[in-house]
Amino acid sequence: MKYEFSVPMPFQMEHIKQLLDINNKVKKSKITSLYFSLPTNSVDFTGFEQDRILWDFITDFEYWKTLIQYSLENNFEFVYVLNSPKIHNEGDKDLKIKLEKLDKLINNLKNIGCNKFRVSNPQLMGYLNKNYPYTQIYISTSTEMQSIQQYTNLFYLFGNIKEVVPSWNLNRNFKFLKNIQKLFPDIKIELMVNEGCIPACPFREIHNNWFNLNSDTVNPNFYFSTTFFKETCKDIMNKNLFYYFANSNIIYPWNIDKYYDIGINKFKLVGRNNSEFKSGHYIKYYEYYLNGVDDIRNVYNIPIKFFNNYLCKYVNLNETVKDLIKYLPDINHFKKYGHLCSSICGVKCKYCYRCAGKIQKKFERKMKKNFSHYIPACVIN
Repeated sequence: MKYEFSVPMPFQMEHIKQLLDINNKVKKSKITSLYFSLPTNSVDFTGFEQDRILWDFITDFEYWKTLIQYSLENNFEFVYVLNSPKIHNEGDKDLKIKLEKLDKLINNLKNIGCNKFRVSNPQLMGYLNKNYPYTQIYISTSTEMQSIQQYTNLFYLFGNIKEVVPSWNLNRNFKFLKNIQKLFPDIKIELMVNEGCIPACPFREIHNNWFNLNSDTVNPNFYFSTTFFKETCKDIMNKNLFYYFANSNIIYPWNIDKYYDIGINKFKLVGRNNSEFKSGHYIKYYEYYLNGVDDIRNVYNIPIKFFNNYLCKYVNLNETVKDLIKYLPDINHFKKYGHLCSSICGVKCKYCYRCAGKIQKKFERKMKKNFSHYIPACVIN
């Protein structure tokens, strides 16, 4: 086994069994870790989690405990996600309640053998370090830090950091990824592969702060509602559709060996905010991905949308891997120049624009028609 993957913990036991079945089928990789946070409408939701899912009814920790234990019994690592970057003020009226809920949660997890937490807020990292020194911190991509110096300072401040998922914008920065490992060989790097956010999204960090608890507001103010994120993100994608395909930070399964070459073998698949995850159908997309890691020929005829969390539900977008792969940028370009993307893209380098032009020439009429009603998955609960 060369590659290790983490995926969201499924919401049904039979869906966890499907993950075990996938592990028995594929050869080069294995799903080794499951991550999870309580639904927003759970009574034990602490407020340090991001608002990712609403369950069909009110639950508590005990409702999900059986699934966590079943995951552990089947040798999956379990990571609880406390990844909201929201800043907390000591004067916040609800801070005491949140900390009481956090204490209850941490002790509930400790009692079943769990001590790993995915975190993005440095206040929470410090709080865990001091009050629960046995916990292991896994840094969330939601920190959105972009430089080696930022990560260096963070690692200096908090000693029990075991793993980090770098910012989504760093997926093609091979120099950063290679050098951060040289500096901190004891801290594991895990990369998201199928997120689908637009590269360099100006709203990504603030969107991670969004809590949609009061979604029943009648005629909400556009700029202060979730609609603002949904529509602006959609607008950027639709106006730059072909560039979106060419410039995406998605790591396709046929490129994953390039990351292995620089010492990275841990990867993260997303999808828990997609409605197809509840039904278990989304797990099929994980199987496609790992089959593609085994051999690209396994996925030549699979629609490429299934490797993108934002596009996988789009019924009419059916271009296959074979249809698009020859027009997508060559990953070797980014091995050489990916560290320069944030500085020269569109000025000194127009490589992705040229790739976008080729995609546009081949698929313009069909893809623009099929994309017209697309809604990004980042806002689907």
